[in-house]
Amino acid sequence: MNTTQKGNDFENRVFFLINDLLEKDEFTVPGKRSRIHQKKGYYSENRKNEIITDISIETFLPGATEYSILNIIECKFLNKNVAIDDIEEFDSKLNQIGRHNSKGFIVSNKGFAKTTINFAKSLKIGLLKIKSNNEFEWINYRKKYETIDFENDETEPFLAKVGNKICNNIADFLLAIKAIDFYNQKDKFLTVKFLTADYIKSIADRILKYDVTNYGVLDTKKLIQFINEKYLIEIQFERLYPIMGKVEFDPLKIVIDTTLDEHRQRFTLCHEIGHLVLHKKIFENKIKKKEDSEYTLSLNNTITDLITRRIEIQANIFASYLLLPSEHFQLEVFKFFIKNKISKNYIHLDKQPINQLLATQLISEMSNKFNASQEAVRLRLIDTNLLKDTTRFSYRSLLEHSKI
Repeated sequence: MNTTQKGNDFENRVFFLINDLLEKDEFTVPGKRSRIHQKKGYYSENRKNEIITDISIETFLPGATEYSILNIIECKFLNKNVAIDDIEEFDSKLNQIGRHNSKGFIVSNKGFAKTTINFAKSLKIGLLKIKSNNEFEWINYRKKYETIDFENDETEPFLAKVGNKICNNIADFLLAIKAIDFYNQKDKFLTVKFLTADYIKSIADRILKYDVTNYGVLDTKKLIQFINEKYLIEIQFERLYPIMGKVEFDPLKIVIDTTLDEHRQRFTLCHEIGHLVLHKKIFENKIKKKEDSEYTLSLNNTITDLITRRIEIQANIFASYLLLPSEHFQLEVFKFFIKNKISKNYIHLDKQPINQLLATQLISEMSNKFNASQEAVRLRLIDTNLLKDTTRFSYRSLLEHSKI
């Protein structure tokens, strides 16, 4: 296969991947209001002729006959990183087509040198790489603004500034210019700050200071009453399967699936309250509802998208601290240690049968005591170094990993 054919095949691959994302409404523009084209020409006044683009996406306002937003995508199938010269050439095309309502992206099979990334960033050109699993990896990020607080020196993708609002993607831009009212549950488009486990714990501890427990065990009826009064939110239980829980924002409502067993139902309730407490300002006016399934409620770090992973880990840690109040939980664990004459103040889980038995008994007793799943108990024990299990990542580790 010659170089030209390889390039054409790569372009076709990018086209079909982006078209698939548009059909699923998972790209940066609303799929139902967008049209994707391959090898379409756009007039250049300088050339007095059309510039043929690899891929273009035209996004229309409701009832409009002409597009309002134009995404131009250039495909680079190379045996080396994309060079600055390629960025300059592409930027020239964008300027000739019209920069006021267009956004440029370069998709590469290889990657981009650091100098190329910095140059593309200065020109507001998006850089993407196709990974082997046919997922897009965003490469370039926006510059910082003095008026924006990026905690822990974080950077975010940049698209445009509308008034005082910074837009880091087409969806935010369309919201800012009121072209759309919502975009549907696209967590990866949200700006979500890194939160430490200690900060999340402090929020959960504040709630636990109110009358929401019975002898150190979370009482979900009391919790629901407290959250209802504080946030003026309706909390319902109904059949949602395969959805396990959700938060709706207009009107404000939490719904939990009634088919879940008691442990999962309690955890899901706390998880959704976590979204309400930690993420309400992020979600409201952007998405109509936040739904959670087995995938997003997983206590393992299996979610590939960074922002979704960060959102779900934060909500899971919040749920863990509500279900297993720190002071009461550690007191009950130390009682177990005293009863079983464990002097090290932790159990080292290894291949020794006695340690495996002690760990199993501890997890089972705490699960029964606090009416929480054994997995949630196990992760909390690991997180607080009360159980040293070298085969598992700690919950705190999962949170720290989500900072990247």
